[in-house]
Amino acid sequence: MRKTWFRTLLLNFLCFYTCQAKTCVVGMLGESVSIPCLYNGPEDLSSLNISFEWKRGSEVVYKAVWRGGHEERLEVDFNGRSTVSSLAQTGNFTLKLSDIRFPDAQNYSLYLKRLDRGANASICTVCLSVAAHFTPPVLMRTGGKEGEATRLVCQSQGGFPEPAVHWYINHTQHPPADTVSTHTSTLPHSKLYNVTSILYTAIPRDTTVSCAIENHLLNETLTTISYDVGSIHSHGFVWILSVILCVIVTVLVLIALCYQKKWDRDRRREREDDSVCEETEMIMLDMDAMDGQLNID
Repeated sequence: MRKTWFRTLLLNFLCFYTCQAKTCVVGMLGESVSIPCLYNGPEDLSSLNISFEWKRGSEVVYKAVWRGGHEERLEVDFNGRSTVSSLAQTGNFTLKLSDIRFPDAQNYSLYLKRLDRGANASICTVCLSVAAHFTPPVLMRTGGKEGEATRLVCQSQGGFPEPAVHWYINHTQHPPADTVSTHTSTLPHSKLYNVTSILYTAIPRDTTVSCAIENHLLNETLTTISYDVGSIHSHGFVWILSVILCVIVTVLVLIALCYQKKWDRDRRREREDDSVCEETEMIMLDMDAMDGQLNID
């Protein structure tokens, strides 16, 4: 009877596993990721004595025993990066991995086993991919005059996996494929990619150009601010106008300084004239006083 019951339990386990589609998750390099596994079978696992373990290939990354309503985690050499927050009482065996690294990109499987008998039953298998964000792309222009071929360079760094690069003319049109060359390289001691894409073609005046970096694994596309080629060709005029304005401002400042000096000089002269008048009056008063003294005598 017990064998039949446990065989039924294993079949339920296996049916749960085989009837569900394979799950895949994406983890960000250096961050944490949850690898989900939920048991929705008819049996109450919390009333059983079972062991369960998460494996990455043949390597055990988490192992524990559920006995008497309590979990006892068994020692596993995985640098303390793996935890399971909910257990048999909820049917939630989701595995959390921290500090994601590129070697972690593998398939992970959860196995259950009744302690007194039976073989391992595979419950979940989840594939993990590792990705990293690219920096926002930067668009630069080098060389080219109006009516001539213009060289535009689009650059982005530090992402994974290798991205796709898209160029847009006036937001919707794509330039001819033979006008674009894209190069990728990996950072030293890392799998992260740097990407440089070059568009070399004659672009009409008043045309906007932009490039986009697509990370398909993250379903993320980063686009540059549109570059107005018309404004590119007007840079010379803008520069000349800026120089003229600077000269005008400088002249006005010099004129203002001259007027300030003249005003200060006139004020100084007025003060000197006032003091001379005061001294003259005092001398005249002194002379009158002396005349009065002479007459009295």
